[in-house]
Amino acid sequence: MQFGSDLGIRDDDIEKISPQVTFITSNADIEAIALVSQEGYQIAFSALPQYKVDGDQFCGLASALLMTGSSTIQTLFQEDLSEIIVRAENGYIVISNAGRLVIVCAGTVIDTLMKTVKVMRIASKNLSKIFEDR
Repeated sequence: MQFGSDLGIRDDDIEKISPQVTFITSNADIEAIALVSQEGYQIAFSALPQYKVDGDQFCGLASALLMTGSSTIQTLFQEDLSEIIVRAENGYIVISNAGRLVIVCAGTVIDTLMKTVKVMRIASKNLSKIFEDR
């Protein structure tokens, strides 16, 4: 089975997705990044070696947050979720809706949180365009 084929991701899509992931990792101070489907299916995961987290666990937790957040926003505002920001004293997770995909990033440098959010918003918008006709 070809990577992402069960989600309708083609080779030419992967070529368009890859630069957006590079854009995030080059411009945001993060320790982990994942791409997941809206249903929580892990498409890609990468983390710095010192960031001790399992990719399936990372994506599973992100999926749970995404489903809860989406349900809440839909109930309260009758619109789609844009992003979720979860912050602790020593780290954060940002989950950003990118159309058929969801970007999940984790970082520990709180001072760069808003830069990460801005970078993810740009990448999410670009990723959404890849699949908007399908």
